[in-house]
Amino acid sequence: MPVPRPSTQVAAADAGRRLDNFLLSRTRVPRPAVYRWIRTGQVRVNGGRARAHRRLRAGDLVRVPPHAETRARDCAAALPEIALPVLFEDAHLLVVSKPAGLPVHAGSRVAFGLIDVLRAQRAEEFWELAHRLDRGTSGCLMLARSPDALRSLQRQLRARRVEKTYWCLAAGRWRGGDREVRLPLQVRARHARHRKTVVDAQGRAARTRFSLLEQLPGACLLEARIDTGRTHQVRVHAESLGHPLVGDDRYGARAVNRTMRARGFARLFLHARRLRLRHPAGG
Repeated sequence: MPVPRPSTQVAAADAGRRLDNFLLSRTRVPRPAVYRWIRTGQVRVNGGRARAHRRLRAGDLVRVPPHAETRARDCAAALPEIALPVLFEDAHLLVVSKPAGLPVHAGSRVAFGLIDVLRAQRAEEFWELAHRLDRGTSGCLMLARSPDALRSLQRQLRARRVEKTYWCLAAGRWRGGDREVRLPLQVRARHARHRKTVVDAQGRAARTRFSLLEQLPGACLLEARIDTGRTHQVRVHAESLGHPLVGDDRYGARAVNRTMRARGFARLFLHARRLRLRHPAGG
């Protein structure tokens, strides 16, 4: 029978973190389990119930359910050995090349994600996602190695000071030179399986700058640069120009995807090529 754990006091370094992210880093259990604890009141902050997005303060007392450690061990043991190519690493920041098809975190229908793999492989260290990539997207993904680094990266992202460059394969023949899309985007249907982003005047500002890298028969290789990070931004803005991405099963052209699959190209052709930002410690 599990022994109840005492409450954990929030350190100054963790002040400002969301409750869900604090629990995920402390327990290393699947994300759905953490949200279930919060939803059912098994997690308490200063003796009371709290929502997942609550920002913690230094000195807060957080009670975690007694089965957390057992679940963490089970979760780590069940994870496969996945090699994560490291593009950059120091004491503050890790940038890996995320494989296409690997989600960044677990979900209701996904047993594990990249963050779970990393926390299982290097369990004694601090790890937190600084931003996210869609499951089908490959390429540069940033992870913070300390709370201070996480806050620095998140501030830069909110202030649009991080330039993200993608390469993508889009349907059709590209005409003209560089093109900039400024269309506000709104997410519809928050459930992950049915979530879809649409162009909506009431949506959030989004800007994507496209340039042609190479014209191919029936498709064009494009570079897309963004300083906003809206859900499915590159995919929706490319589709708005009449150039849906190859392999995109949500916004793409079925006939194009069918033809490409017959040629052996089954994935979403979107790759996070480069990140440009200020280093969280040295600038």
